[in-house]
Amino acid sequence: MRRCILLLVFLMLLSVPSIARAGVSVVLSLDREEATLSDPVRMEIKVSGTRSCDSPPVVKGLDSFQVSPGGSSSRVEIVNGAITSGVDFIYHIQPSETGSFVIGPARVEVDGKVFESNTLTLKVVKSRSEGSRKGASIFLVAGLSSEKAYVEEQVVYTLKLFLKPRVSDISLQLPEQDHLVFRQLADPKEYQGVYHGTRYRVIEVPYGLMALKPGDYTISPSRMGMTVYDGGRVRRGFFDDPFFRMGRPVTIVSEPLELKVIPLPEKGKPEGFSGLVGAFTIEASLRPAKIRVGESATLTVQIRGRGNVNRIPDLKIPDLEHVKIYADEPVLESGKDSRGLIALKTMKWALVPQVQGDYEIPSLALSFFDPRARRYRTVRTRALPLAVIPGKGEMIMVEAETGRQGGADRPGKQGVEVLGHDILPLHTSVRDLWAGTPVLSRGPILALILLLPPLFYLSTFLGLRLKRRSVRVLPAQRAKRAAANLIRHCRRGEEDPDGLILAIRDYFNDRFGLALASITPDEAARILLSEGVDGDLANRLRQVLTGLENRIYTGQTMGTGGLTRDLPGIIKEIERGIR
Repeated sequence: MRRCILLLVFLMLLSVPSIARAGVSVVLSLDREEATLSDPVRMEIKVSGTRSCDSPPVVKGLDSFQVSPGGSSSRVEIVNGAITSGVDFIYHIQPSETGSFVIGPARVEVDGKVFESNTLTLKVVKSRSEGSRKGASIFLVAGLSSEKAYVEEQVVYTLKLFLKPRVSDISLQLPEQDHLVFRQLADPKEYQGVYHGTRYRVIEVPYGLMALKPGDYTISPSRMGMTVYDGGRVRRGFFDDPFFRMGRPVTIVSEPLELKVIPLPEKGKPEGFSGLVGAFTIEASLRPAKIRVGESATLTVQIRGRGNVNRIPDLKIPDLEHVKIYADEPVLESGKDSRGLIALKTMKWALVPQVQGDYEIPSLALSFFDPRARRYRTVRTRALPLAVIPGKGEMIMVEAETGRQGGADRPGKQGVEVLGHDILPLHTSVRDLWAGTPVLSRGPILALILLLPPLFYLSTFLGLRLKRRSVRVLPAQRAKRAAANLIRHCRRGEEDPDGLILAIRDYFNDRFGLALASITPDEAARILLSEGVDGDLANRLRQVLTGLENRIYTGQTMGTGGLTRDLPGIIKEIERGIR
């Protein structure tokens, strides 16, 4: 009897597609009607009347959202003898701006026919106030070391992530504003902290913030994305590990901050001021301090300090009479700590005096603006002495005895007396060497045998050198052609978002010597910023990649929405901005 029932159920399931497809319906639902910029929204699309679709759903109205797929599942229901089947699609959408948005309809294609869902309205409001953080399980706090700064003065921008549940795959998107530059100062550190009486796990990351122009800035919020595994820190069993549990994507934002940037004062500004801001010291040394004419002494000047270290100027030595000066390439060693950027710049000169005597190497000056003292300062090296004595090749004439300078006592000229001959003969002609060479006199074969080893060594040396050079030149050639290849791809007019993303990935691999299998908008922006590209350019390329990804997520597999038209110009500007 049981076997008959199972067979009947099996036959009924086989007939589901033909029965259900006659009434396919699509329903779109959201888990909330109002959200903030830090709230992920769960969007579900239920397709009833079929167990499969020709392609994933395409949803309109998601241009202002970041879309993350959450998976799909099939279902079969038997209610009062009626069999229904369906497939459900889950998405997590994150708003990127405030406003009221109409989401939908969702379009689904089944057996070549298109079915549409309902539409819903989602209202997105600003972030919650500080008081609403009390009791929250996850939130992000941003802070500044000072709310007032001078142009290019370093300010520490600190982000603190407060956590209760387990998370993974944390990503960060810093504010991107004109004339503001962020640089990470240290690796993230983790510790236990208390906020309004509640204990949290805190992850803290410091950044150096520098404003390039004066003005009043409203620093937009930072965004952190992550996967959250609910259930706290208590593990109930082996399968409670996050590896076996599906997490939900969450994006949180910090509060906006205000920064007032003051221009550097004109009063007291030194002539030729380089724009250096911070605190710096300078010292010089001369080695050796005593040399002969024609020899060289090395003057070394080192500048240490903290601030906008890329503004440390290349100092110049004034011309010195009878001294030739040869400058070496300056070396800048930069680093960072929890308080900002630090650097050591070393400059060297070789000094070659042409005349003996006592010289003085003049002092060198460095000017900078000290934001703590609120004034310009100038520091100098001390003048260094250099003693130059006659060279080894110079003859010093000395009379033997003063009383024997008369003509009678001077010895007469003497002839040259041959005392002996050298052991080896002195040849005065090439013919003598040719005639007396035993190798050549014994025939050309022996000479050829003796010449083979040096010829073999020379050919091997040249081959290895050519190979090493080709290995070094190949990446440089790829980097040189990377931009042209991407621009050529754009001008072909291929309207394929997937293909364009792959072309951008190949550009990054060839241009910077990487081996990326794929590239995300945030990853592309980080690489460009690390190569010295302006933040505005990096953000523009990020927007292009984000637009391409959104077109893929929303089912627009053909057409790039004009992004191909703007990309060549962006790439050309990036090439000019790479340091």
